[in-house]
Amino acid sequence: MGHLWSPEGIYFDRRNHWAMDRRRRVALLLAVVGLLCLPAPYYLGWAAEATAPPERTSQIYAAEPINLDDASDWKRLVDAHGHEVTIADYRITARYDDDYRAPNATLAALVTAMREGSASVDDPDARADLREIGAANEFVRDTNDNTEPDGYYRLSVEQNGSVVRAEKVSLRPVADAIADRAPRYANLSAGEQRTVDRIVDNSTGEGGGYRPRLDEPYVDQLPTPIHKGDTLYSISVYGHVDDFGPGFGGFVVGLGVAAVGVVLLLVGGGLYGYDRLHDSSA
Repeated sequence: MGHLWSPEGIYFDRRNHWAMDRRRRVALLLAVVGLLCLPAPYYLGWAAEATAPPERTSQIYAAEPINLDDASDWKRLVDAHGHEVTIADYRITARYDDDYRAPNATLAALVTAMREGSASVDDPDARADLREIGAANEFVRDTNDNTEPDGYYRLSVEQNGSVVRAEKVSLRPVADAIADRAPRYANLSAGEQRTVDRIVDNSTGEGGGYRPRLDEPYVDQLPTPIHKGDTLYSISVYGHVDDFGPGFGGFVVGLGVAAVGVVLLLVGGGLYGYDRLHDSSA
């Protein structure tokens, strides 16, 4: 006897087929969206980096007025900018072979000059080193804790580098030399002046210093002393900010989106698998 089909049965089968087809489409959509979400840490990080304003420096700068008649201000100025006119003896070591031809002989000559007032130099490479050091620096700083006296010495390289002299000085001549080399505000461009003004203006009262953008004019010259009008300012690092940049923030958000993508993939895959299993058992 043949199997009898009723109109109600045909309608039920069609509706069941449509429901299964709809569920599979939903499952496929969830899977596709989930796959698109997985690389979100990369494309959201890139998008945040591309659309963010220029990054700021990790340093916060502040400007302090310096009075060259005040001994405490000598120290502040020299501590912040002494390297501009001074070479510290610890820099003339074998670690800096790329900078010096004969670091050991050069350092020995400077140490002798600081201890005895002068030193004779026979090594031609050391003489060349001393000529370059003398041309770039007015002072040498003794930083060896095991020797006395420590401090600053006025440096003089004579006779083509064969004689080096070192005279002990106070901080005042070093501070004066820094002030003499300091740039003048009036000689800066308008953009450079604006950067200096922001630092100076934010260094008074509750300003707390200024953190410039990386693309601001004059940022590459900081920290620096500078003459503005009748005042000598010492612009130095006031603080630091640990900033991973906008790209990192986008990456973190992307991790959350990727996690949602994993959930969508699991839900979509589970729904599709259930539907297949139900279809095969029907």
